[in-house]
Amino acid sequence: MSKRTVVAGLAAVTYLAFTTLLMEYWCTNSRSLACAERPSKDERNGLPNVSTETDALYMYASSHLSKGHLNYDVWRWVVGFMVNDLRIKREFPNKPTTRTAISTLKVEFNETAGNSNDKGMYGHRIYGYLVPPTTGEYSFIVEATHITCAFSVELWLSTDYDPMKSKKTLAAHRPSVVPPPNVTRIPLSYTVLSSTSTRLENGGMYYFEFFEKAYDGAIVTEVKWKIPGASNYTSIPPGSFAMAVQFNETGQYVESPMATALLGPLPTLVLQLVQPSGEAILPASQVDVLPPCLFIAEYASKHRVRRYKGITEVFESSVFPPDEGYYRANTVIDYMAASKVFKAYQKALSESTVRGEIVGLSSMEETLNKGSGWRYLLEMDLKIEGKDNLIHTSEYVYLPSRGNDPLCHLSNFQWTPNIDVYLIVSLKNLGQWLKHLVENMEDLYAHTHDDHFELVVVDYDSQDMNVESIMKNSALKRWKYIKKTGSFSRTGGLQAGI
Repeated sequence: MSKRTVVAGLAAVTYLAFTTLLMEYWCTNSRSLACAERPSKDERNGLPNVSTETDALYMYASSHLSKGHLNYDVWRWVVGFMVNDLRIKREFPNKPTTRTAISTLKVEFNETAGNSNDKGMYGHRIYGYLVPPTTGEYSFIVEATHITCAFSVELWLSTDYDPMKSKKTLAAHRPSVVPPPNVTRIPLSYTVLSSTSTRLENGGMYYFEFFEKAYDGAIVTEVKWKIPGASNYTSIPPGSFAMAVQFNETGQYVESPMATALLGPLPTLVLQLVQPSGEAILPASQVDVLPPCLFIAEYASKHRVRRYKGITEVFESSVFPPDEGYYRANTVIDYMAASKVFKAYQKALSESTVRGEIVGLSSMEETLNKGSGWRYLLEMDLKIEGKDNLIHTSEYVYLPSRGNDPLCHLSNFQWTPNIDVYLIVSLKNLGQWLKHLVENMEDLYAHTHDDHFELVVVDYDSQDMNVESIMKNSALKRWKYIKKTGSFSRTGGLQAGI
């Protein structure tokens, strides 16, 4: 069996292999909560009235409407600056570090807002109801000030009180820039505008969620709105929002229809909607989707490479979505280019004989083949007609640069799914990072059932945590622990691991 060794420094290696997934929801039962016919309007008080078919969620929401506060969940030690980095955390959404109530939509965080050792690695989720003071078109912004960190934000708003009907209203992210040594970061300001206005009715209850993920620094954010007839965006007053659900002193939701709804597969919890497929990673060549084509590596050297000149023959690949954090190891694929490839594959899949759709795109890698085109490696979840489970697959595809040639399947260039991959990590006093890596590799195994990964940890006498115990208590099928003494050496660790 062929083998390859993947070597990486721990700070640069995480298996945050999942990013934004694309999912459509459909009704399987006309009596289901998400698809039920909504109550009519009562002219006497302007509030939605309960229909003959009792809607338990509406009954709870309307009878427990407590204005002036919002639910507020915070997670700490969350690596990365994208909201999706929060979504893939094992403790999300049901086990936040803290669960409280707040009376404002303005939140401040800095490096010492909690544990001073977490270096601003936090994420939060604010959720509840908006109760508009007047009927009309509303628009929203997120103001971010005093920024010295990488961050991302998302605002979701439902068309009524039902969390299942939430849609993303605005989203943005800003990678941080690492300043030169001994140079203080200059705090920045940033405003995220909503893409469209939304009609809200006086007296209605509109479920919403606001996510923020920040990394290594400080930030102050506030969600504001512009009410009908106003010319400026203003803070949302406590009288115009309310908590969604009650919780006890241990942070657990008090049992209610809303608690049940919030623990379900909400659109806002996108990454939790894809369950382990029950099938191993399959080469996409087993799915007849794209026309075949041959690949000739134009970037391969056609002459003898002289000593010490090999670096000039290296061609970098780009990735999408961006790496985690601001210590980026790779360049990023332009969003429009990534979207073009994704849509082309989606169209081909829907029109193929197998009839299916992409329900999750984990990652995309791009390599320029000089002047002839681009090679892409797509990792995705497919839903194939007639199959109950999702298929997690990876495929090399090619997009020629000439004319209108279509996206094609590289018949002579595909990866081998049963290759053994050894991930060698040398570390000292980086226990939290190792736990994060192990958890992500556990999730990777649960999702793919791929037995060909092995984690090799070379520990230089770490004192912060018991590294060997972390490995022994993990659910990883294949791992090796090597203990070293003396000064830390990445090269020495690599040699020991090999």
